[in-house]
Amino acid sequence: MTKTQEEPISEKSIQDRLRQASCITVESALRNKVNLNVEWYDVHGEQQNQKFTIAAGSVIEF
Repeated sequence: MTKTQEEPISEKSIQDRLRQASCITVESALRNKVNLNVEWYDVHGEQQNQKFTIAAGSVIEF
């Protein structure tokens, strides 16, 4: 079962989540923002995902 989370999050938290990711999907890139859907597996082996919006000028390291 896939669980989806949507909430405001800091750039550091986004970077941490990206490091755990099994799949990163760019859902859109419009008007100075990029929408990402990040999927990962939790400690129980269940697939999780979370959507992020990254504004222009943000620096995210993979």
